[in-house]
Amino acid sequence: TEVKSLLEGCDRLTGLNITTVGGTMVNDHNCDVVLPKQVFMEEPLFQYSLADSKKFYTLIMVDPDAPPQIDGEFYLHMVKSNIPGLALKAKESSKTVGIDYRGYKPPMPPRGSGQHRYVILLYEQADGNSFLPSVPSTRHRFSLAKWLVGKNICGPIAGMEFKTEY
Repeated sequence: TEVKSLLEGCDRLTGLNITTVGGTMVNDHNCDVVLPKQVFMEEPLFQYSLADSKKFYTLIMVDPDAPPQIDGEFYLHMVKSNIPGLALKAKESSKTVGIDYRGYKPPMPPRGSGQHRYVILLYEQADGNSFLPSVPSTRHRFSLAKWLVGKNICGPIAGMEFKTEY
């Protein structure tokens, strides 16, 4: 699936639920909602009830609207891998399991840049918990499509989006 099409709309990759530390939820019913950036200052809890408890997953969060807007390049907010399916299924914290290859960075859209979409994509790891992705050298101008080349992961199998602004 082309990365650009994954970042357009909320009806393609359903089932991923996000709950902030303060209890705000983003799910299939309010995907693409505009929320204050302060709601996401701490890493939220990610849940996917359809996760296979015997498999492992990777979460990626990007801002496709970060300047400079170059097609196919985003600001990388997070890469977390080796998340047990059991943790995504249960109501335990996905924040305390898995490996942070690029730790969570909260949304901080620049003044005057308008609304930004924040897209979270969930991938299934084909090699169990032995997935060791290359760590992106920078958060700016991250090419998700290039990064995915040669990785033994499937998907994305689920996704979610919210918006915020300065």
